Order: sequence, then C-alpha cells, then structure tokens
Amino acid sequence: MAQSSEAVRYSQGNKNIGAARDFPWEHAVPQNRFWDDLPFTVGRNFLSLFGADEQPPPSFDDAQSGALSKTEKLQLLLKILRERLATKEADAAPQTFYDVDYEAWNKTWLAIAGIQHELGDAAEEETLRMLIERRKDPSNLSHLHSLCGVLLNQGRYREAETSEVAVREWLDGKLGRESPQALAARRMIAQAVWMQGRRAEAEQLMEEVGRIIERTADDSPYAVYRDQQREMTDELWEKLRKEDDG
Repeated sequence: MAQSSEAVRYSQGNKNIGAARDFPWEHAVPQNRFWDDLPFTVGRNFLSLFGADEQPPPSFDDAQSGALSKTEKLQLLLKILRERLATKEADAAPQTFYDVDYEAWNKTWLAIAGIQHELGDAAEEETLRMLIERRKDPSNLSHLHSLCGVLLNQGRYREAETSEVAVREWLDGKLGRESPQALAARRMIAQAVWMQGRRAEAEQLMEEVGRIIERTADDSPYAVYRDQQREMTDELWEKLRKEDDG
C-alpha cells in the first residue's frame, strides 16, 4: 500500500479533494511508473482489496515497472487477482469465499471486471452479469450501471437505456442527483437516446445534466467534482455531434 510520504492520486488526479477522499469510490493510488499509465479505477479497485490485516500486494518498484507495457501490467494484476480468488476459496473451505466474505468476493470480481474492460476482454459482460445475478442485495444496481456502459459500447442502445433509467432513479435516491454517478447515468441515457435517433430528447437530457452541475453549491460534498463533470459532459456533446457529422 502507499506510504504516507508517497505521492498519491485520487479520481481527480493529484488535486486536493479534501473530505471527498472519504467517499467509498475514492482511494489513494500511488503516483509512480507502475500506476501512472493505468486508469485510476483499476488502481482503486485493486489496492482497496488489501486491508491493514492482510499481506499487501507486491511492491512494484520503478525498475520493474519501467520494463512492463500497460497490457503486461494489466495481465499481472489480473493474475494476482485470480490467485487471490483461489487462495480465498481454499481458505474458506468447506464453505465458499462468497459465503464467508461476500463483500471481499464482490470487490475482487469487480476489480477483475475492470481489468477485463481495459483489456477489451468480452468476458467483462459475463463477469458483470454474474455479479448482478449473485448480488445479495437485489436493490443494489451498481453492477447494472457498469453493465450499461458495456451495452452502450456494443451498440445495444435500447437495452442500455431501459436499464440505466432504473439505475438513475436508484442513484438519485442513494447518492443524490449531483453525485458523479447519477450524472454519469444521465449522460449514458442521453447517449443511448441520441444513438436511437431521438436527438431532441437527448439534447434535453444533456441540458439537464448541465443545469445540475451548475446548480451544485460550493458547499456541496460533490462540488469538488464540478470541473470534471463539466469536462465529461462537454466531451460527450462533442462525441454526439461528431456522430451526426459522420
């Protein structure tokens, strides 16, 4: 794990995010040659698995890190995660890792799904559907949110829209409309709607996203994410308009 003296980044890079560091989706990821070219989410999902009472993950020093490509790093992390699963299953016998520690099992598979995504592995969809099917809380739609991103990338826009509408309502109630996750859900719905040819409806959805961002108060716990959310919304606008030009 990162030491206190080591430079780290969060979802906003090395920006000081203050109390937002305590959100469950944030985690300190070391800034070094191993982690810097990997997405924050990959580092977060991997490193958050290792608590103070566990053996930390292998040390990735600069000499080793510089010799590995991004794909090789992802493959190394995936290997470690699969070995972790096997060890945890053996330790849990005659029960299962799932039964003994569902939260750790769930987080491990989520980390695997994230790496599958970065590797362009079609097994990501199967992993996410397995997590949805085996979730212990049927009301939790977090994995469905991830699956909708996969569906969008596959061009399955109607299915993505239908599923993400339910996710948006769940996120609005759980985290609030101003949360990064709820805003992401709205952008995903807008993209799915746009790609089905319903341009005016999609524009209204995108304008709603913009209004929510601009109305986020300075003292909101989500204010630290405003600049990033503006940028992501602008990028989606540009992408959608290019689709029309194409």
